[in-house]
Amino acid sequence: IFRLERRRIPLKLTTGEKWRLLGVGLRYIRSSIGGKTLLRFGRISHFLDFFRAKRYFITEEAGIAHQVGGYWNVVRLGLRRADEMAEQRIKTGALSDGTHLTPDQLAFYRSIRITIAGIRQMAANLADEAERLAAEETTTAERRAELQGLAATCRHVPYEPARTLQEGLQACWLVHIALNLEDFEQGLSFGRIDQALYHLYLRDIESGRLTPEKAAELLASFELKACETMPLYSERIDQFFSGNGVAQGITLGGTDAEGNDVTNELSGLFLDAYAQIRTREPSLHVRVHKGSPAWFLEKAVQVVQLGCGKPSFFGDSAVVQALEQAGIATAHARDYAVIGCVEMGSQGRTYNSSDAALFNLALCLELALNRGRRFMGWNLTGRRTGAATPPVSEMRTFEDVVEAFRVQVCDAVDEMAKVIGWLEEVYRIWRPTPVNSMITEGCLESGRDVTWGGALYDLTSIQAVGLADVGDSLYALKKVVFDDHRFTLDEFVRILKSNFRGHEPLRAELANRLPRYGNGNAEADRLVQLAADVFSDAVKSHVNSRGGRYVSGIYSMTCHLGFGRITGAMPNGRPAGWRLSNGLSPVDGVERRGPTGVLRSAAALDSSKWANCCALNLKFDKKVVQGIGGQRAMRSLLDTYFDQGGMQLQVNVLDGEVLRAAKANPAAYPGIVVRVAGYCAYFNDLQSAVQDEIIERTAHTTG
Repeated sequence: IFRLERRRIPLKLTTGEKWRLLGVGLRYIRSSIGGKTLLRFGRISHFLDFFRAKRYFITEEAGIAHQVGGYWNVVRLGLRRADEMAEQRIKTGALSDGTHLTPDQLAFYRSIRITIAGIRQMAANLADEAERLAAEETTTAERRAELQGLAATCRHVPYEPARTLQEGLQACWLVHIALNLEDFEQGLSFGRIDQALYHLYLRDIESGRLTPEKAAELLASFELKACETMPLYSERIDQFFSGNGVAQGITLGGTDAEGNDVTNELSGLFLDAYAQIRTREPSLHVRVHKGSPAWFLEKAVQVVQLGCGKPSFFGDSAVVQALEQAGIATAHARDYAVIGCVEMGSQGRTYNSSDAALFNLALCLELALNRGRRFMGWNLTGRRTGAATPPVSEMRTFEDVVEAFRVQVCDAVDEMAKVIGWLEEVYRIWRPTPVNSMITEGCLESGRDVTWGGALYDLTSIQAVGLADVGDSLYALKKVVFDDHRFTLDEFVRILKSNFRGHEPLRAELANRLPRYGNGNAEADRLVQLAADVFSDAVKSHVNSRGGRYVSGIYSMTCHLGFGRITGAMPNGRPAGWRLSNGLSPVDGVERRGPTGVLRSAAALDSSKWANCCALNLKFDKKVVQGIGGQRAMRSLLDTYFDQGGMQLQVNVLDGEVLRAAKANPAAYPGIVVRVAGYCAYFNDLQSAVQDEIIERTAHTTG
């Protein structure tokens, strides 16, 4: 449990540090969220299912995180507003409507004041250090002035409203540090800070304090600071989240509450700044709608051409529709920002828990074909993992298979939601989050922490992994067993249990000759939609412990590798133990009609149930997308996809030869940034299996 050596992204620790960390770890077990949940509810079987990560992997055990707070209030009002509101509530002992505070509400307001005092002290400590360094600076007057200016900035923000672009960035960063100290350092995002900071940029430009070039330098410095945040995963967890991605999202462009474009100069300068540094953090996300300015999309595509996997693109039409169906008002849905990888929420209003768990959809099909048991060789005891569905000998129709699959999905979602509910109760009691609460609308007004349901909107979000494999497998079953009658279902399942031993020609036929999702085939796409709907309907049938909705998404991090290792052979020809499909992307290697086929299939799906979005990966060979011609071709693909209702798209522009050389000789290629799933990472930080997958993903031309 406390292995302190890691082959990938190693920690440099002395022997003394290892012993101290071991002591901390032993104390942590009892006081951790997982430990407290186990002690409180005493249901070890559910936690064993979680730790083995068969049907699902619950990330809430580490922390909820994955939020996008109201940074515009931090910039425009400072923390003074929250401090004074909390002080007033404590003095009067009542809410604004005269309702007397409960003991919990009184404790909440006190926690806000204590937390703000701590943030102010942190800022003061930084100011003191900057002044000390300024006093010692003898090299240049310019550097001394910079340090003195930094000290003055930290004396002012984040408690007071920001007056300059630098103060606005500093205010956001200090609150961001506090959020990461308070919670799990994963997916805590800045939101639409091009909107929050734009008035300061204009003021600085008009006063002559700043030039666009100097502003880009400030933004690049801010983006570089984001690289300092890094979670420390164990080697076991790294198979699900390879590369130590943090996914601190910055959302650029988009519309106002009325649907009018609000893309501005800062939106472009954030892209310019990233083009200079090309680091793994932060995650940059571009909103696309019919009124998006051409210059902005062209600049975004130019950054994609650099080959760092950024920015990703989001279709406002599909996103807003999905958020509306999740109960978010239209004006607030239009103010969405991307959280972490691809998740989305109305910024500063929503407690998302947007990455509560990842769900092995493919295993549910396996369980449906084997009475709730995993195929032999993967579960030698023969014990049931899922629900007790009928044996395949009793399944007479394709609809019987779909119904068994539905039962398995519902059973797994039920168990998962039960464990998440336990974790959420423990969070309410032992791990409130006052920093998050003070910048989330509804909490200060109601006197309730976000963990108590204080946010204006409350969601718990679950992601499906292996969707394309399931859809393709349903197609193969329908075609081979029920339409062509080449095998009985019992015969076909026996072949799957043997991992196609002695049936390699059949496996190759299933994998390579049948229609597959990702090629614009209507029937293949329909069955992917069916699988997605089964999952989404099961998820949305639940209500979380705070009274909020459960919503679904389609993305995988690198869980498609971790889940793939423990999932048996599938009807689409996928061998046992092989990786599953990634996010909304087709199975690797089946895209026979190029990127247009992939985008046509993805756009044909109804994404309105995916209020937590999806991740669609495309990889282009770097040689074919360079220059003006490549830029125009990618713009054309983007425009067509989002005009057809596409929800999300992320693009890797890579040279396979360079990646193979980097894997063989990492020291010679230290800075390659690649898009993994919804996040980016340094290629050398990834597990070998993840590196292989990125190399092997189908590289498209632009046709």
